[in-house]
Amino acid sequence: MPSPEQPRQHSAISGQVFELLKVVVTLVLTGLIGGGITYYYQNRSHREQQEAQELETARQSALTFLREVGDILEQRRHNALRVIDSIRENVSPEEKEQAWKDYTNSVNAWNAKWNLYRALVLEQFGPDMQKRFYDEKADSEETWDNLSITGKLIALDRMLNDYHKPAAEKTPPDASQILRRYSTLTQDCYQFYSQVISRIQEGRVGKRAWVETSSGASDSSGGRKTR
Repeated sequence: MPSPEQPRQHSAISGQVFELLKVVVTLVLTGLIGGGITYYYQNRSHREQQEAQELETARQSALTFLREVGDILEQRRHNALRVIDSIRENVSPEEKEQAWKDYTNSVNAWNAKWNLYRALVLEQFGPDMQKRFYDEKADSEETWDNLSITGKLIALDRMLNDYHKPAAEKTPPDASQILRRYSTLTQDCYQFYSQVISRIQEGRVGKRAWVETSSGASDSSGGRKTR
């Protein structure tokens, strides 16, 4: 017959085993939860670092684009105004020819990279900004106030060609009108530069520029040679 002490010993052992199991389970759960939390924060930190690096790369790329486009576009506008001044001031034929040559060179430099610029605007700033740079539909309608920067450059180039070498059967465009239109183009360029700078400062470049764009938006404008 078992003594009364034996059930108490079994009960004590069972209690010790149970407490030991509790400790083991607690340690395992603590390790799993702690490891999971550590992994989560490490993964999030890595992701944030990667996103920060991608954003900085996009910003640098956007700044490089802005400097190059701004430089070549301002050269083109400056040389166009020199052509107008050379004709209005009736300078020597050599000076007129040099002014026209400089303008032609700046147009050629713009044309050579225009498709690249158009693609970069889309990639870095999204479809809305690209339309300000080039809008196939609005430009085809040829309403001056609705033209994109590219559309205005094309229209002004035609006017400048007619002003520089007027056809016998046509009345050359008025220089004052050309200058007024160049003034509106200057405002468009300034607003474009300002918005690009603002987006760079706010980090709305690269992939982040597309967050505010509907998922169905795409580059539907066809490529063409510009002037």
